[in-house]
Amino acid sequence: MGRPLLFVLLPLLLTACGDSTPSSASRSRDDLVMATASVSTVPRYYTAPGSVLADERVQLSSRISGFIRKLAVREGDAVREGQVVVEIDPSDVEGAVQRAAAARASAQADLADARVDVDKFTALTKTGAVPMDTLRKAEVRRQVAQARLAEAQAALETANAQRAYTSITSPVDGVVVGRLREAGDLATPGVPILEIEARNTLVFQTYVAESRVTQLDPAQPVRVKLDAAPQAYEGRLLRVVPSADPATRRYEVKVSLPIAAGLLPGMFGRAQFHVGEDQPLTVPQAALTERGGLSGVFRVAADGQVEFRWLRTRRQIDGRVEVTAGLVDGDRLVLNPPADLRDGDRLAVSTPAAQ
Repeated sequence: MGRPLLFVLLPLLLTACGDSTPSSASRSRDDLVMATASVSTVPRYYTAPGSVLADERVQLSSRISGFIRKLAVREGDAVREGQVVVEIDPSDVEGAVQRAAAARASAQADLADARVDVDKFTALTKTGAVPMDTLRKAEVRRQVAQARLAEAQAALETANAQRAYTSITSPVDGVVVGRLREAGDLATPGVPILEIEARNTLVFQTYVAESRVTQLDPAQPVRVKLDAAPQAYEGRLLRVVPSADPATRRYEVKVSLPIAAGLLPGMFGRAQFHVGEDQPLTVPQAALTERGGLSGVFRVAADGQVEFRWLRTRRQIDGRVEVTAGLVDGDRLVLNPPADLRDGDRLAVSTPAAQ
């Protein structure tokens, strides 16, 4: 009973497997369009994540000590170069100016008196009324008075210069990103009051592995794709910091970006660097098909017989797919293979390969 059942099922099994095994009755096909597997030169890229930064970020602080009388801006405000953004109470500075002016007036009076003494003792010394030692002391007093006047004059000029420091201006066109003090706080030299980012020079900052940093080419454009922007930006390699992080062994790299609307510091993205060229074997995307759950192509042998070849692929390159195993350069392939194409079918007429 078992043997008759086997004879009945065997033809059915062979029919079911006809798509993946050569058919005993191969068909001649004249509806096939041919293509060719070929080696081509394609650019090689290295991708690194990073963020958009302002290339110029300044912290404003006071050069003198004094209470902050006015803070004219807040976070997010746009500022112009030369715009007054902080005012310091000038009371202490004005007092210093007045004291310096008084000291200069005293020094001038002292010098005038010393000159009178020198002139007087010079005449008396000639007649022998006073000794030479008295004249010498008078001349020394005049020299000391002259030095005191020069010192008082310098102190007055310094005090007057400090008047300019009571108004702090922005050194760049940009945006306030940090307000670190408030009106009424005591400003001291070196302690930041405001942080301003210049918006005319935006860069993309990333970190590149040590094995790749020597491959970066300043002459090649850098493609920057940001998660928050629909389009990619073309930048240029601006600088590479020639010192790696000792923990990550990566080098800081900055890419200059164009001035564009919607491009803001802090945006995350990826930079694509051109680091060389490859010569991979590629096939047209349209030649790929699937049979039995496997992705591959139909290769046409020299005698015109069609066979399905499973491929190992890697990446897509301008409408073609890189092949790492399964084909060699020059293999003829079926473009857009019909659904009924099977192993063992034959090419009826020699067809030129599609470009």
